[in-house]
Amino acid sequence: MKILNTGMVLITFFLAVLLVLPAFGGQVTLKILAPWQGKGQVFKVAPNKVKVVGSFNGIMYIDQGKGDLDAAVFMCPGTEYINLDTKRASINADCMISKGKNRVAYAKLTAKGEMGALEGNFVIVGGEKKWRGISGKGKVTIRTALGATALNKKTGELINSAAGLAVWPALKVSLH
Repeated sequence: MKILNTGMVLITFFLAVLLVLPAFGGQVTLKILAPWQGKGQVFKVAPNKVKVVGSFNGIMYIDQGKGDLDAAVFMCPGTEYINLDTKRASINADCMISKGKNRVAYAKLTAKGEMGALEGNFVIVGGEKKWRGISGKGKVTIRTALGATALNKKTGELINSAAGLAVWPALKVSLH
């Protein structure tokens, strides 16, 4: 669930940044809100630790964005580790942000904290087509609002689904 939360936040923030740069050029600072939904598989990897492997996706909304800078879609596959004793979690995800087929960017998301409330870093590592040469970084907060886990009786596999919100309060983005 944490992995899904963090990924959604990162992707949402990244999409917002990518939308604003073409209009302003140079470096901009963006505030992004991104509701997300995710799914994944849960594996017990130690007596007190689980690993969630999954992905999350959603829409990034850029504060005061207009036209091409109002929103973008994102998808983040990643992994999350959860300590069942301390309820602490960490996530690592790769994100793809898109505003149509001519604007695509990529980012790395890392976060940690209490289950349901992760804080971390978001780094834009590159882009394609109109977002070629994009870079940036900023802090991200990932919240989980809803979560559920179900057991596949045939395989014994646990399937996790979650929804939440990712927030980038000040993502600095540059387009070279």
